[in-house]
Amino acid sequence: MQIHIISDDKKLIDSLKQVKSIKVKEIKKQDISEDKANILVISDKQIDINTLISLKNTQQKCYYLSSKENSNKIEKVDKSLLAVKNIYIVPPKRTIHQIQEYILKDTFEIIDENNVYTFFGADSKVGTTGIIQKVAIDIAKRHPNIKTIVLYLDGQEGFDWIEDTQTENSISDLKVALKNNLITEQNLEDCVYKYKLNLHMLKGEKTITDNMCYSQDEVNNIISLCKNVYDIVLIDAGSTKNIQLIMSYAALINSDNKILVTDQVSRSYDTYKKGKEQILEPLGISNFKFLILNKYINDSILSKPCELMEKYELVILSTLPYIDFHMQAATEKNITLFETEKQYEKGIKNIVEYIEKKKGLASTKIVKKPIFKFFKN
Repeated sequence: MQIHIISDDKKLIDSLKQVKSIKVKEIKKQDISEDKANILVISDKQIDINTLISLKNTQQKCYYLSSKENSNKIEKVDKSLLAVKNIYIVPPKRTIHQIQEYILKDTFEIIDENNVYTFFGADSKVGTTGIIQKVAIDIAKRHPNIKTIVLYLDGQEGFDWIEDTQTENSISDLKVALKNNLITEQNLEDCVYKYKLNLHMLKGEKTITDNMCYSQDEVNNIISLCKNVYDIVLIDAGSTKNIQLIMSYAALINSDNKILVTDQVSRSYDTYKKGKEQILEPLGISNFKFLILNKYINDSILSKPCELMEKYELVILSTLPYIDFHMQAATEKNITLFETEKQYEKGIKNIVEYIEKKKGLASTKIVKKPIFKFFKN
């Protein structure tokens, strides 16, 4: 297979040349109209999208590497026109590895989703953190031999529902290793909170101003390490209000399974809609798998599930009811109090079973210990 490329990114070119099954050659703008390679890879920094559409006559696939600066111009191009010319837009803010993976997976039609499940809130108070922690706990209970980690990449420490009695460590303690590209499994092991033997949690950044100190490569590296060490990686990426943080949008970019959490408050949708149009869509990270409707109240003045599905253009996998003793559970940092609510447990189970099916895990029940024991004389 031949790939012809027009880009000034030498690292990307060298990376593609390392792939055994393809031959890579650099070409010039004037070669496009008669090019006979299987695939074209073209940077928007070298050729304008309208110029490319005009020049390209052949029907081979063309991957157009877009940058944030040109994303608005590309968005205005008629999608049908791109389809006719067989041009595929590679979203901005992708690393070399992610660009290579995007091209090769699509070219060879590889359907291989990773083990990263990123939960993202339409707004900041929809309850994403509580949901992800309950899902993680239930997976760990149902599958003792499956290792799970929860990462808090939303600019907050994240332990809203967990009483940390073991360690004060957090992602902050990995800064030096990340900056020097020296992060190891042992570094990670030393910093995580061990909720159970098979469930670890990495507390988020403690210092608000330091959230701006992480580069995209550093966040990519920590997620990549977790993907290799753990069977399941669950990430709290915060909400639309903090999507400008590198760690938040990197969490979405690195996940093949993005899950959106919302409630019935109209402001949540308005906030999400703005973020979707301005950031999520331009970065190519608005492809959520489904919607979780949290804090649901059956009231005529509030939006119904069917109305929310239409607004968000997503199916609702799970509806979690509003819990009267929510404040008590939050104060006590005890998410397990919700286990007394059958509808809530049913909703969490739907999410857990979705992840189980994705991972090819057998669905199992949590065996609860009886409160009283009876003995025969």
